[in-house]
Amino acid sequence: MKARILIVDDEPHWLEFVKSDLSKFEVVVAPDTRTALAELAANQFDLVIASSRRLDVLEIIARKYSDKRVIVTTIQPTTQEALKAYRLGAIRYFAKSFGRHDLFNRVRDVIPAFAGTV
Repeated sequence: MKARILIVDDEPHWLEFVKSDLSKFEVVVAPDTRTALAELAANQFDLVIASSRRLDVLEIIARKYSDKRVIVTTIQPTTQEALKAYRLGAIRYFAKSFGRHDLFNRVRDVIPAFAGTV
């Protein structure tokens, strides 16, 4: 069984990279907050990866879905933004990278139950 990951982001180039790098997982994309919340209400996910521009999603997840693992990605990391993300329950915060398998390795590190199956 593949781990299910919800990606909350609307950047086409990033999403193209993500789908390629995370092809061993089942990936669902939500381009906005409303779609992300509908997906979370209707489906089970092992991980949520949200753009730092979507910290509103993280605030709602912290209140309604506190059991969810969340990674926050950003183009320009800042200490202030990282602190906010961690306060809202993010387990990782890092700059978006296009290195081969970089995202895959970070995701595999936070979904240990699936590390041996992917």
